Amino acid sequence: MRKSLIFLVSLLFPFSVFAADITDWLSVSGTATTVYQWLHMTKGYVDDKTKDRGSAVIDFNVSLKPTENDEFFLRASFAKGSGFHSESSYPFNLNPNADDLFVDLKNINGHPRDHLQELWYSHKFPIQKDVSLKFTAGIIDSTAFIDDNAYAADELGQFMNEALVHNPLANLPSYDAGVAAEFEAGNFHLRLVGMRSKNDNEIMDVKNYNWIGAQIGYKLETPIGEGNYRLYGYTTNKRFENWDTDAYKALKGVGVSFDQQLIKDILGAFFRAGWQDDSAKVDYNRMFSLGLNLNGSVWGRKDDEIGVGYAYLKSPSKNEELKHSQVFESYVKFKLFSCKFLSSDITLDYQYIRDTARESDNTKAGHVYGVRWNINF
Repeated sequence: MRKSLIFLVSLLFPFSVFAADITDWLSVSGTATTVYQWLHMTKGYVDDKTKDRGSAVIDFNVSLKPTENDEFFLRASFAKGSGFHSESSYPFNLNPNADDLFVDLKNINGHPRDHLQELWYSHKFPIQKDVSLKFTAGIIDSTAFIDDNAYAADELGQFMNEALVHNPLANLPSYDAGVAAEFEAGNFHLRLVGMRSKNDNEIMDVKNYNWIGAQIGYKLETPIGEGNYRLYGYTTNKRFENWDTDAYKALKGVGVSFDQQLIKDILGAFFRAGWQDDSAKVDYNRMFSLGLNLNGSVWGRKDDEIGVGYAYLKSPSKNEELKHSQVFESYVKFKLFSCKFLSSDITLDYQYIRDTARESDNTKAGHVYGVRWNINF
């Protein structure tokens, strides 16, 4: 890992002088993230009771705004190491690091494209004060529009386990061709997203599928602080494996994502829930997650934070192996320094993961201890 850290720093600082609004219409930003995780199994047979993995990633974002209502955006990532993503003997269904790592950035979604994640153009049509309509088209990420959350949607700065970053049942596609429409009227929003992605199931003779999602949301201003309440639904065309035959089925479901301040700018809470039709062969058909976020202003450091979260995911009865999965995660993030164009923080992370099998002898459980170091520019 020492070599990875040196590599990151040597790459980062030559670019850090540009990490700002270069002109009124051009800005460059990014994050260098190094993660080390150590897994200790407490239940279930694996080759090694303990194992460790690391990764280092640099993300670059370039935003070009020729007018107030137009934007061109590019996002690219470069990674060293894949953590547990490429570990064939990793025992759990849910990945402890939801970031895009080396194996995720090669031939992204089965396309002959490396590193480039987003490339899109958007135009906003102001209708009247606080009312607007915005269209986005290109290579997009559906998580920018659907299932967002103030306390549990950023794998670089908040929870790391994929069960707490987004709703895994929603099958949210990322880094594929798509279009999005966003209507905002005061505190209300309506978002529609359509994307075309690859089915990575080699059993099926069709590879491409269409994903459509819609979300309505409302921002609630209260004396105790701001709250955001979202309801969304999604469906695909029939391109996925059935449980019993090779007949094609669709993925479809609904979900909610709430976040609410309990003590303004100090304590907040989040809640997610989701349902997915299990006609297609899926790992889970029910889920919920919840948690708390405590701001460091309590101890005089407003840029620090503590997060605690729990997720429960239930498998359909047709799944003869897995009954349900549970994830508990807690983290504490400390701001190391902040200057004009550069800041850094370090996160200490703990996860407990348990996959309960239909046969108790096959149940697996373990602890994941992690450290995440970010440099933001």
